[in-house]
Amino acid sequence: MINFTLNNFLIYFLIAWGANIALNFLYIIKRYIPEFKNLNYPLDFGLTYKGERLLGDSVNIIGFIFCLFISLSLYFFIHNLAWSIIPVIVYIGNLLGSFIKRRVHKKSGEFMPLVDHGDYMILLGFIFILKGYISFSFALSALLLTYLLHPLACLLAFKLKLRERPY
Repeated sequence: MINFTLNNFLIYFLIAWGANIALNFLYIIKRYIPEFKNLNYPLDFGLTYKGERLLGDSVNIIGFIFCLFISLSLYFFIHNLAWSIIPVIVYIGNLLGSFIKRRVHKKSGEFMPLVDHGDYMILLGFIFILKGYISFSFALSALLLTYLLHPLACLLAFKLKLRERPY
C-alpha cells in the first residue's frame, strides 16, 4: 500500500491532474492547429445507442494514445506500475463520464455536476482502493481537493480564453 504521506499524495494528485490537463491542452491544440484537428477521430467512431452518441467528441483516439504514451514514459523512467497507470485510468475515467452524460441526454460540452469535475478521480480512487494501493481516506482527500480546485482551474482557463465554457 502507498503510504498517505504528503509526498505520495502530491505524486498521485499531480500525475492525475497532469494527465487531465494534458488532455485539455490537446483540445486547445486542436482549436488552433487545423492539421491536428484533422487527426481527431472519436473513440466511439460515431456509433450511437438509442439515438445518442456513445461518447462525446472529446473522447478520441489521440487522447487515448497520448495517455498511453504518458503511462509508458512514466514506467520507463520510474519503474512503478501504480504511478504509471494513472494517466490511462484518468482517460478511462473521462471516457466513463462521457458515457454517463450521453445516457442522461447531456450534449457534448454540457455540464453535469460531480461527473465533469471528478469522473477521472473517482475511477482512479476506486481502482487504487480495490488494488490495495491507497486507503479510502487517501482517495477521498484527492477527490475533495479536485472538487475544490477543478472548478477554479476551469474558470481561470476560461478567463484566459483556453476554454469555451467556465466549467
